[in-house]
Amino acid sequence: MRLLWLFLVPVILAVALISCGTSSNKLESISVSPLMADAKDYTNGYVQFTASGIYTNGKEMDQLEVLWTGGPPWVTEPWSIQIDRNGVASCVSAPVGTYKVWAVAPINPGTPISGMNQSTPQVSATAQLTCP
Repeated sequence: MRLLWLFLVPVILAVALISCGTSSNKLESISVSPLMADAKDYTNGYVQFTASGIYTNGKEMDQLEVLWTGGPPWVTEPWSIQIDRNGVASCVSAPVGTYKVWAVAPINPGTPISGMNQSTPQVSATAQLTCP
């Protein structure tokens, strides 16, 4: 019996440690709010965008941390609109028109936004900003 316990205890501990380190919960989708915004309807033309996400376990995250961009992520071209890391966008130097606002987050919740690059598995969503 003692020999059985000497074998089972390390096996049980190993299984517990391995299962704690591997999460199958992944970010499945992102939504951006507002979906469409006209800068002329906001104070000084600054629009606050927010992102929410849904994970594969069904959990929703209302204030999802994302990478905000004024154009397709990982493209080095300059964007017409400006957007900061908090999701505040403006049309400071943008010509009249409608532009996409991008929100991007890693699929793995353990990956920090600062650690993302174009090969990081990710989910993205867009909204529209109209510049008067």
